Amino acid sequence: MKKALIILIILAAYFTIAPFADAAGASMYLSPPTGTFFVGGTFDVSIFVNTEKNSINAIQADLKFPADLLQVTSPTAGSSFVEIWTAQPFYSNEDGVISFKGGVPAPGINTSSGLVSTITFRAKAQGKAVISFADSSQILLADGQGTNILKSTGIGEYNLTIKPSEGPKIFSSTHPSLTEWSKNNNSSFYWVKDWDATDFSYVLDQDPQGVPDNISEGDGNSVTLNNITDGVWYFHLKAKKQNTWGGVSNYPVQIDSASPEAFKLNINGSLASFS
Repeated sequence: MKKALIILIILAAYFTIAPFADAAGASMYLSPPTGTFFVGGTFDVSIFVNTEKNSINAIQADLKFPADLLQVTSPTAGSSFVEIWTAQPFYSNEDGVISFKGGVPAPGINTSSGLVSTITFRAKAQGKAVISFADSSQILLADGQGTNILKSTGIGEYNLTIKPSEGPKIFSSTHPSLTEWSKNNNSSFYWVKDWDATDFSYVLDQDPQGVPDNISEGDGNSVTLNNITDGVWYFHLKAKKQNTWGGVSNYPVQIDSASPEAFKLNINGSLASFS
């Protein structure tokens, strides 16, 4: 009798604990985790939850992204397992953050690939953009206590690059680097001139996908543009052959001609401070 009672106690304890035995290990991840995208274009990143066989009823997904490289154009798209949003999805392109908070009614959801949302980003400039989950992200167990079982998160690493040239190859003697900032606000460009090219059209603007008009700038293969204001600029060029305008080439220029703010060093005894 005593032995049977002990077995019943053990079984009762097992079935009480069993539903939450896998509590450790729920995760959030991004899809796709990597990719290469053109500056000026858009791409989608989806947030997924893996509950690791647990039943959950609420999530908080807070993401950080580089505001100088990426811009959110649409924070939500597609279906989502979240049925109740406790707060509307929030994002700031200035601060580089985006947040989702919501849940599902009882008894919760058990999933290995639950879609929270799909975000559409615009690639603003060249570089390696890393999207990661903030420490405030949570996955809450449907245990009546709101136990956070988020144990791991994935990151997204995306290479943002200029669209490959479809026109003449462009070079710059004043701004030879495609990624470095320069104080020189006078830019000289030159390009390869094919034997059958009769005209060229070019434009300098801040649109990475800009296109020159069909008005010829002549048959020369160089130009210098002066007094360009600070910022990221793109030199676009196309050639005319046999009375037909060809594809466009793009060359980025990053200008920061402003001098750093002046500062004064204050020395007081053994302590020094800047002002």
